[in-house]
Amino acid sequence: MAPPVQSFEHWTLVTSDLARSKRFYVDVLGAAPIEREFPPGVVFGGTTIDLFSANEEQHPEPGSLGQHHAYGIRLEDFDPWVQHLKTHDVPIFIGSHSRHISIYLEDPDGYHFELVVRFKSREEAQAEIQRRGIKSYRNPAAAV
Repeated sequence: MAPPVQSFEHWTLVTSDLARSKRFYVDVLGAAPIEREFPPGVVFGGTTIDLFSANEEQHPEPGSLGQHHAYGIRLEDFDPWVQHLKTHDVPIFIGSHSRHISIYLEDPDGYHFELVVRFKSREEAQAEIQRRGIKSYRNPAAAV
């Protein structure tokens, strides 16, 4: 058996424009900038995201929608998030599967994010999904 892991410490991304990416994470997603020289980064949803500049050896590689980072939000924040992202002209896709509803979005380099509301029961989730008229997908990437 492997020894225990304590936490998810950070993740990294390569960006084609550091300033643009940092603005997106801070101004649009509400992340907190990390005041340090290198690497530039932000804290979003309690997780550090380190930003690295693209160069000859590395470039943005966001992968498919199935490769995304999911961050939990409260149900009462779902509609405000939708409005906030629309205000900032961020294209979104709303979907559900099983026991949650989600807002899918991409950062300026195409990295995929999910803002997800999880419900305690399948019944509670289905009631909210039906109330909102949200389509349910097994694989969100197939719906886009």
